[in-house]
Amino acid sequence: MHAERFLFSPIYWVMWLALAAVYIIGLFVPLFDTDPAHHALIALHMVETNDWVSLIDRGRDYLDKPHLLFWLSALSFKTFGINTFAYKLPSMLASIVGFYSAFRLGKLLYSEAVGRLAALIYASCYAQFLSNQDVRMDALLTACMVFSVWMLLAFVREGKRKYALGSALGLALGFATKGGIGLAMPLMALGFQLLYERNWKAIFQWSWVFIGFSFLVFISPILYCYYLQFDLHPEKVIRGMTGLSGIKFILLGQSVERFQGEAWGSSGSNDYFFFFHTLLWSCLPWAFLIYWSLFRAIRNFKAQKEVLTLGIIVSMMLILSMAQYKLPHYLNLLYPYLAIQLSGQLLSSSEKTIRSLMIVQAVVVTLMMGITIYLNTVITPIPGLLNQLVALAVAGFLLYLSIRQSPVFVRLVAVSLAGISITFMSLSANAYPYLFRYDSGYEFARTADPAVRDSFSFYRIYSYTFDFYTQKLHPPLPEGKIPETRWILTDSTGLAELRQAGVKMAQIRSNPHFHLSTLNGEFLNPATRLQACERRYLIERY
Repeated sequence: MHAERFLFSPIYWVMWLALAAVYIIGLFVPLFDTDPAHHALIALHMVETNDWVSLIDRGRDYLDKPHLLFWLSALSFKTFGINTFAYKLPSMLASIVGFYSAFRLGKLLYSEAVGRLAALIYASCYAQFLSNQDVRMDALLTACMVFSVWMLLAFVREGKRKYALGSALGLALGFATKGGIGLAMPLMALGFQLLYERNWKAIFQWSWVFIGFSFLVFISPILYCYYLQFDLHPEKVIRGMTGLSGIKFILLGQSVERFQGEAWGSSGSNDYFFFFHTLLWSCLPWAFLIYWSLFRAIRNFKAQKEVLTLGIIVSMMLILSMAQYKLPHYLNLLYPYLAIQLSGQLLSSSEKTIRSLMIVQAVVVTLMMGITIYLNTVITPIPGLLNQLVALAVAGFLLYLSIRQSPVFVRLVAVSLAGISITFMSLSANAYPYLFRYDSGYEFARTADPAVRDSFSFYRIYSYTFDFYTQKLHPPLPEGKIPETRWILTDSTGLAELRQAGVKMAQIRSNPHFHLSTLNGEFLNPATRLQACERRYLIERY
């Protein structure tokens, strides 16, 4: 009863405001010098060349992922300029659609209360925050897929044509984001539920032909672009091969390659528990409760009201664990279903169980707060004692509000939301901006003479962030060629080679450099941080 009242009270919306503040701050954290900046540059190429068909990565044809994120980013650049905010905004807007879709799906499967709580849990998972800051395909793809599942289930339940069209559109948007997984996973989720219900009438109906035809119509722009870029040009050399069909690749090859590890190496391939222990940090502060809810659901399987969430969670965990290529953000696809499953279990639990879970959450949040304090006072200290005291006071006040006298269910949710909000806000407002001084490309682009963008070359190295934050794509030099431009960005080996080649240098600026997406203990320790970095140099020649 307390839980129901809380989920329909103003306090519920106050929690959403706290989450919104964290997401908004993340919109302005610089892009990492990995996939986010890489994807932004593909969109920048569209803007520079006005070519919205071809996917080009530093002068080379890019085959791996379809167009949707790049199109949305390029449109955002056209609207808001070429900056961090513009690149991240489409994914955050998509996430909002995803949160609403999770609410509607939870409402269909259980009740409106379950849907409201599920949306809150989904939005407050650590890696969901991260996917809107370290923007790749995942926030957009997850939102498209949970929207698809909601539309599909609503169509089965109500049979309305608008849900059929919505299903086809959602599936097409998921496909346009990352290929076949955007189609396969929502259909699997619905299939589990229909088989569980033995709803043969829904499975064998002619409306699926309409959805399938609409899906093909919606994805036709993607297929046509692949046809123009690849199928019409069999002479192109892609990954050392000619005669490659772009349409065949995006329909079949892309997802199979990821599963088999072809062309991608074998990241995490031998660790079959990779995603099980990754969930422990990626789903903070809810990770232990999620494991509890899954064990409880499996133990009471015959009493389950639905198997859509449990079926897709278990099946995808097994499939992903067998894949030869594993990355932590692959788990993002499961967060809406994990959230719905946990919400259903929490709202059907006794107060005694909730009190026990509250103890677990109190321990988790206490550990998170300890790490957050250490991070912001030792690893990346907030500048100034007064600022540190203010930050601690604000964090303490938020935690006090979350644990003051109130029903235990409200405290469980509130302390979890306060803990993750404080943790990620400190990362977005302090830790990451502090560490970006060690991304040399970003630092040089931010502080160099604006004229550097017009006569510039990379030598021996490359920085996505430099190109993005100078708002200009600089073509790669032929291997071994000495740059003739006024400005050159290079590493220590390149500097020695340029000196040996007799390049006359008017100015040399140096900056420590570390790949911030792969933090380690040596770098995080202030005493050894510089030892973990390489040096990069921005050279002005005579």
